[in-house]
Amino acid sequence: MLKTMRIVIVLIAAFALAACATSPYSSENKAKSDALLAQQVVQAQATLAEFATPRLLFVGVAMDDRSTAFRNDVQLAEQVALAIDPHAVVFKLANPAPLQDADWPYATRENIQQVLQTLGALARPQDKLMLLLSSHGAPGLLAVHAGHKPLGVVGASDLAQWLQPLQKQPTLLLVSACFSGSLLDALQQPTRMIFTAAAKDRVSFGCQSQSDNTYFIKELLRQPGLLNLSVREAMQQAQRGVAALEEAQHLKPPSMPQQHYGKDVQDWSRQKINQWLVFP
Repeated sequence: MLKTMRIVIVLIAAFALAACATSPYSSENKAKSDALLAQQVVQAQATLAEFATPRLLFVGVAMDDRSTAFRNDVQLAEQVALAIDPHAVVFKLANPAPLQDADWPYATRENIQQVLQTLGALARPQDKLMLLLSSHGAPGLLAVHAGHKPLGVVGASDLAQWLQPLQKQPTLLLVSACFSGSLLDALQQPTRMIFTAAAKDRVSFGCQSQSDNTYFIKELLRQPGLLNLSVREAMQQAQRGVAALEEAQHLKPPSMPQQHYGKDVQDWSRQKINQWLVFP
């Protein structure tokens, strides 16, 4: 009994420390986050100055600390981005769950907007953007949550505005959240492919507190031979994989992941992923 109590006390203390460590607006933590973000900006500038050839621009944002899945989704997507382009420009923001590392800038509204504005100024016509947003969601919005506190939401209109500097950039936008299909109409552009984890009126799955990945991102990005597929093929397989997982676990109603392809990215959507940066 005494041993059990000691274990419980240790766990409570660990979670308390983790909560303190993930409060983004304390002066110490904000200074650390700002410095980490500045480092990412400097690295992006250096990479684009060094390489005149096309680069993949990757932005991964884990917006909610109530599940380990969201930061894990960003890590998985980053692995795919670096497999496509070992010299990819990488921006990673996260509100880490308890006991996850807090070694990225925080995913606050301000930082998300700053990263997208910075990339809008840095991106060149030959570069492609891969943007992942992973969080809990509700119709028309994504949650921002850190330090065990709600820090507002990011709505469809916010994202549309923040993405304005990148509206001409060929973009693959992945949104893994409940009701994420409700963002599609506001975010469509001729230059964008948009994949969402759920239809506008459906929840998605795999975002429990200790999940490894959300089901949608796992089925989309862990596919064998992913780089030899087009994103259209990958999305079709992901939709089948998600449906099979949900059926096997009796999860209802089905999430029904959605997709949209802008008119200017039709050819890109059919190109093998490992050929994304090859120009004729």
